[in-house]
Amino acid sequence: MFVSPMSTKPKYRKRAYEQSNADPVQSLSNSVSDIENPHKKSLLCTATNTETHSIKKNGCSEEVDIWSMKQNNCDTIYLSDESDLFEDDQDCLIEKFTGMKYELTSGVTSESCRNDSKNKNISQIESSIKTCNASPRISCENIDVHDSNNSSEMKANISLINKTVSLKEKLKNKLKQNAATATTTFFLDKEEEMKEKALQQARIEASQIRKEGTSVDIGSFFGLPSKVEQLFETNRGIKKLYDWQVECLQLKAVQERKNLIYSLPTSGGKTLVAEILIMKELLCYQRDCMLILPFVSIVQEKVQIISEFANELDFIVEEYAGSKGRFPPTKRQKKKSLYIATIEKAHSIVNSLIESNRIYCLGLVVVDELHMIGEGNSRGATLESTLLKILTVKCATQIIGMSATLNNIKDLQTFLQAEVYSNDFRPVTLQEYIKVEDNIFKVNSKALDEDGLLEHERILTFPYTKEITQEDPDHLLGLVTEVIPEKSCLIFCATKKNCENVALLLSKLMCNHQRHLLEVNKDKRRQLLRELQQDGEGKLCPVLEYTVHFGIAYHHSGLTMDERRLIEEAYTSGVLCLLTCTSTLAAGVNLPAKRVILRSPYIGSSFIKFNQYKQMIGRAGRAGIDTSGESILIINSKDKMKVKKLLESPQDHCHSSLGYESGKGIKFFLLSAIGLKIVSTTKEAFEVMKKSLLHIQSLERDIEINSATAEALQFLLDTKLVAQTKSLDIVTLEEIFSLQVTQLGKATFKGSIDHAISCRLYEDLSQAKESLNLTSHLHLIYLVTPYDLAGVITPDWTIYFKQFCKLSDLEMKAAEIIGVPESYIGLKASGQTSRKKVCQTTLHRFYLALMLWQLWNQKSIWEVATNFSQTRGFLQNLLSQSASFASCVFHFCQELEDLWAYQDLLSNFVKKLAYCVTSELLPLMEIPGIKLARAKQLYAAGYQNVTLIAAADIPHLTACVPYLSKRSAKQIISAAKNVVEEKKAALLEEMETLVIVST
Repeated sequence: MFVSPMSTKPKYRKRAYEQSNADPVQSLSNSVSDIENPHKKSLLCTATNTETHSIKKNGCSEEVDIWSMKQNNCDTIYLSDESDLFEDDQDCLIEKFTGMKYELTSGVTSESCRNDSKNKNISQIESSIKTCNASPRISCENIDVHDSNNSSEMKANISLINKTVSLKEKLKNKLKQNAATATTTFFLDKEEEMKEKALQQARIEASQIRKEGTSVDIGSFFGLPSKVEQLFETNRGIKKLYDWQVECLQLKAVQERKNLIYSLPTSGGKTLVAEILIMKELLCYQRDCMLILPFVSIVQEKVQIISEFANELDFIVEEYAGSKGRFPPTKRQKKKSLYIATIEKAHSIVNSLIESNRIYCLGLVVVDELHMIGEGNSRGATLESTLLKILTVKCATQIIGMSATLNNIKDLQTFLQAEVYSNDFRPVTLQEYIKVEDNIFKVNSKALDEDGLLEHERILTFPYTKEITQEDPDHLLGLVTEVIPEKSCLIFCATKKNCENVALLLSKLMCNHQRHLLEVNKDKRRQLLRELQQDGEGKLCPVLEYTVHFGIAYHHSGLTMDERRLIEEAYTSGVLCLLTCTSTLAAGVNLPAKRVILRSPYIGSSFIKFNQYKQMIGRAGRAGIDTSGESILIINSKDKMKVKKLLESPQDHCHSSLGYESGKGIKFFLLSAIGLKIVSTTKEAFEVMKKSLLHIQSLERDIEINSATAEALQFLLDTKLVAQTKSLDIVTLEEIFSLQVTQLGKATFKGSIDHAISCRLYEDLSQAKESLNLTSHLHLIYLVTPYDLAGVITPDWTIYFKQFCKLSDLEMKAAEIIGVPESYIGLKASGQTSRKKVCQTTLHRFYLALMLWQLWNQKSIWEVATNFSQTRGFLQNLLSQSASFASCVFHFCQELEDLWAYQDLLSNFVKKLAYCVTSELLPLMEIPGIKLARAKQLYAAGYQNVTLIAAADIPHLTACVPYLSKRSAKQIISAAKNVVEEKKAALLEEMETLVIVST
């Protein structure tokens, strides 16, 4: 059996060269002379206590030493006892110092032994180097022998394979000759030369081991300390990894830190693998990491979750979403950072790290939902641009992408130069059903033809009265009561309004026909309503107020983040057993159910796509609770053929988004690439575009990449974002067209401003600085209201005029300066037309600015939503996007000297806009996951700053803050500790920098 280097220490054996009295110099010099001989043969070597080495063949033996092996062209030593390799505290260096390979008779080769021994501490190699330096007999260094009373005699029995008998006499004579030969100056010089070469080679190999990271493991849990494994069990309840997770973590690509894409169905456990790899990068390789997530809400949730690990494992979590994030990130000498970012913020992080020459600090980038690169909009283009820059600068940053199953994943593999791991694993089995009228059909995915795709399963025979049938023609009540309240159910609806209507419908039907459901978790549901009311500052949604009593709630973007959080926690704990939701829940939140019902094969007015369908039904089946899950798609007879095509269709394709809107993504990428000096000439611009996913797919999509690149460059030149100069290469006499960003171009890419609006933004800011109204913050709020949201809002002119009239005289003057006349709005409100020309974008932006203005003035989100007939979720999203855009405008102004005034005006304004709270609550709002209602509760309970919360204990916090669960309290305390550590580290870095400068 193989004896591990980590096994219990065996009895001590001295090295052969320490006991031998033979002159080593001749042996050494002769052995060295043949190290590189390509025609060496093999010997079978067994350690003994004799001075010489016996060569055996057909029962005969002659004596020979290691030098003789070299002289006779032997390149492999066969060691009969595996344990001889590792019975000493030092690595087996036979191959390293003699150039000879060794092979155990059991089949273990020097290559496999070397791989196993890499996990040993580097100090063992260095110890071997020192021992080698102290002894002249390098050639036989690793043949271990037992202690002997006769220290002058040492022998090794060696069986020589395929050697003639005449050779034995030569070997014997040569051995005697070596023992009698006097040491010469030549051999001494040769000895020192080879000794130095051997030492140098060992140092190189030790350095290579460090570089490859094979010795960075600091524990037994995939190289991580066992404490990480314990934290996963304590915080997540994860006691054992799935087989595919173990297999993926042990992939050669992972061990060698190559780029990797792994693809599995929804709910397969992809995130856990990413988190383990992130922690290994932070703790073992000691390099920063970045996790890219698709939505702000998911970023905030993940920051809270990972903060619990960060406090225990001594690293820092930084949130990059909305207005949060520092560019470039704080450089830390000790603790490493995990940046959890949205797609847009991740792009800015990479830009700032490249510009500050710190991209090498970023060891790992993990992309969740990698297939979003093919969304076909600015987000997909931004994600591809981010990854393309990392690949282009060759910074040794590893990229790992998690993806849904795709039909063209090879394109992504080529683009990222990555390995691909795919698995169809699901923790529980999933059975799909289709409901057509009263019939339930089972989906047979293995059917050979279309006729066998749908197998009739049963006819629904729920005891429906005529009245119930009219109210519920889709039999939703019967389908959900087969599952709830013992198990959970999700109903996906086409629109947000439909979610609320279905929740109300089912609640009313249960009130009339299933009243016993009112008694299930009665007290806990009432407590949930109290918490929702508390978070709503005394206001409660009337739909939720009615449906929660039956264990039902709706879930969509119209809810505030606090409301969604409370509903998700109640559903996870079993207080709620049914959610009606939109498709965004499937993409952003992990809330599994026993049964998933798709109310319609449409999302909005569009027929569902294959990946959308798979993502939604993927929520069926709760790992660790159910052994199976089931999905039911409700359709009309007219859609049956469409659904069959959907079920038979291949996986969706992921296409590059750089070409969206006539190459807008290409212009976006090239502008920042030129600004960061990744591209400095037109020739380099064409070359870098050939590394893009768009180029890989250009033939398939009939795109001429050179033409698209030329058009993008011409646009940047025409809009004065980029300047071009011509020069002559004195060597090749070729014309060189150099590219560099203008000051406006630099401000555009550093501020992450859409190049399509950068000129408009510059004009608006330039005009405003001449007549900026600072009697209130209304003018500033207008200037940072996002342009893109103005295109999706349609003002209600009656509401517009009513709210406009509530402005003070000074505020109306600001509106007039902006370009929004009261007379025009009044005419529109009365249904009349105006001959006066007013910019519609300005009107729409000011309408949004009025909403923000009321939030700024501490009006509740409920009141503002009522005033403007908007959902609470829309207003919260408006506030978040405006704060993010304000941050972008601030960075934009920093690069333009003529806009210097805005730098001071916006620095504090941005943070206050992000939360719209009083100054005393601002510190509490910095804690991830804390919203206004919770901040007020904490402040009232005496927790008035982050430090006090970080020092709090869970029992006291839950006792002081109404309706705060232990789990939420733990997350709040962990997040507060992380904020304190982040600030502490930033101050220490600043202090060390000052010390360095002063010295």
